[in-house]
Amino acid sequence: MLHPAFAWPCLVVTLLAQAPVVIPTGKTTDEIAAAANNVRPSARQFAWQQLGFTAFVHFGMNTFTDRESGDGDEQPDTFAPTGLDAEQWATTFADAGMTGLVLTCKHHDGFCLWPTGSTTHSVAHSKWRDGKGDVVREVAAACRQHGLAFGIYVSPLDRNNKAFGTGAYQEVFAAQLSELCTSYGPLFEVWFDRAGCPVDDPAVFDWQRMFRIVRKLQPLAVLAITGPDVRWVGNDAGRTRAQEWSVLPLDSDDAAAFEDSKNAWQSLTRLAARNEAADLGSRSALANARRLFWWPAETDVSIRPSWFFHPAEDDQVKSLPTLLAFYYAAVGGNSQLLLNVPANTNGRIAEADCAVLRDLGACLRATFAKDLAADALKKTYDFAGELYFPSARTVSVIELAEDVEHAGQCVESFRIDSWDGQQWRQFQAGTTIGMRRLLRFPPTKVQGLRYWIEQSRGAAKIKTFAVFRAPDLLFAPTILRDRNGSITIGGEGNLRFTTDGSPPSSASPRYEHPFTLARGGIVRAIGLPDEAKDRTSIGIPRAAEACFGITTSKWSLLECSSEQAPEECANNAFDGDPSTIWHSRYKPWTEPYPHHLAIDLGESVTVTGFRYLSRPSGMNGTIADYSFAVLDAANNWREVARGTFTKTAAGSPVKVLLSEPAKDIHAIRLTALREVDDRAFAACAELQLLVQ
Repeated sequence: MLHPAFAWPCLVVTLLAQAPVVIPTGKTTDEIAAAANNVRPSARQFAWQQLGFTAFVHFGMNTFTDRESGDGDEQPDTFAPTGLDAEQWATTFADAGMTGLVLTCKHHDGFCLWPTGSTTHSVAHSKWRDGKGDVVREVAAACRQHGLAFGIYVSPLDRNNKAFGTGAYQEVFAAQLSELCTSYGPLFEVWFDRAGCPVDDPAVFDWQRMFRIVRKLQPLAVLAITGPDVRWVGNDAGRTRAQEWSVLPLDSDDAAAFEDSKNAWQSLTRLAARNEAADLGSRSALANARRLFWWPAETDVSIRPSWFFHPAEDDQVKSLPTLLAFYYAAVGGNSQLLLNVPANTNGRIAEADCAVLRDLGACLRATFAKDLAADALKKTYDFAGELYFPSARTVSVIELAEDVEHAGQCVESFRIDSWDGQQWRQFQAGTTIGMRRLLRFPPTKVQGLRYWIEQSRGAAKIKTFAVFRAPDLLFAPTILRDRNGSITIGGEGNLRFTTDGSPPSSASPRYEHPFTLARGGIVRAIGLPDEAKDRTSIGIPRAAEACFGITTSKWSLLECSSEQAPEECANNAFDGDPSTIWHSRYKPWTEPYPHHLAIDLGESVTVTGFRYLSRPSGMNGTIADYSFAVLDAANNWREVARGTFTKTAAGSPVKVLLSEPAKDIHAIRLTALREVDDRAFAACAELQLLVQ
């Protein structure tokens, strides 16, 4: 079953086309702005905008080579998912509140995830599923099963095809595009990457021909990024503009379809070159426009630092607050959010990604399940709308939406006033509204609310004025220890903890004040909803865990090969603060490898292991190969461990256990033998010692 936005019957293609609004020469900026009021989305664009929040899945050859962009010379057998589970993808995304999925069917390396007849660089020539597998078919079927719209990413760049850059490659790409548009059911989006785009020359690569193929075979699909239906927001970081307009200006009055007219298409290409500009559609941006058209924004960002899956990024999945910020900025800012969630080498969405997506879906459902203004007294005027609640209520989210399908995008600025029972007070303010505007603010008790349109391109038609309360967010607590061994647990809600390694629960001791753990150990903590408070809670039902060595209160620096003093001095490696680091000297000159750090423990202990914590951000100086030595009672240095840290992501702790305990030790030495990227530096956020 398709998503409702794409469940309508096949439409006549002419009904899907945009109605051009041509601007005669000599019109003033205000006259052009008034004309912008007449621009409407095509049926396919409006259906696409209704989806709001969709998934991007980067999956392919790069998943198995641990790269972001392949060379095209990879062997097909390298693609070897051990348990591809498209059903798991679809259920994960549907549960997160997503409504569609765009799959990277072919990336820049040219490897095709379907059994194409156009190249041998495809799943049909791999051992996966004995050469009979079809990733695109499995994902498309899973999307239909779980009510998600299905779309395709197909890179026009192909590093495997030797004919790339010639007219012969154009025929290959046209064949691939036709296969994808005819074999996998209805598509809601066809995503053409701008990276490495072929030259726009009909003899070499005719973009308009590719558009016509999609128009003919998939009339409901929007052509995105390099295409006339949907534009790139201008960054890959999830940022939207304060004013995100869907009505944009062209410098040509050619009113023909972009896929048919070369002049119209070139005019759009010139506008696309300004996609990163801060202002695309304000009154001043419309000056000198010869034609106005509807070109909504898509905001793309990855849930991880990279687009493809890399094991080293398992602990760098973006947090729930970050994902919510993306959602409110994009979906609540007249854009569509396309969140990339890469599949791993097993062919599944990794658990770290699934966990935060589950929380995101739960939070969105809890927020928007009930319009708190449903029973309010409503009054509507030409440029205002009022809500009067039967009794005061606490709100934290306001939703506004224009009727863009029938009345276009008109609002240029607005404000929200709150009613305290006697008078109106200005409360919030905003610029554009468009498809959807979400205002988020701290929980506030009000007796009524009012929107007021302060500037508009003609008479705006507000379709939605709704009010919600977002749940409080409970996260895994923070667990910190200072040099004296004092443990502090931070977080929201009812904090419970254990020090014996057992899982914390409502029956565990309640954290009320710092406590001491001088000899080290494992602390686990969890924040549970506080039922005594008048609020709702959404949280992560997983405990935070911290493993501590002995307290460093008696430690002192014995020797250091070099340090970038004073800001990144050697003492930072055992100050109990993971946000400060020891970094070997890098100015005014750089010391060569190896680098070492020796510490006097101030007492005699039996050492069982140590923990190395890399710098909290970036990889510069992160140690890969190490040697660990101890100074015994006879003042002899003895190496007790040597190897390569198995986990080197930023801010990641690594525990090393000795093959046998080292007794009567009063000093330790960590030597960095190699940095992760073979650079000349060494860095350490915290060095902890495990003892009996």
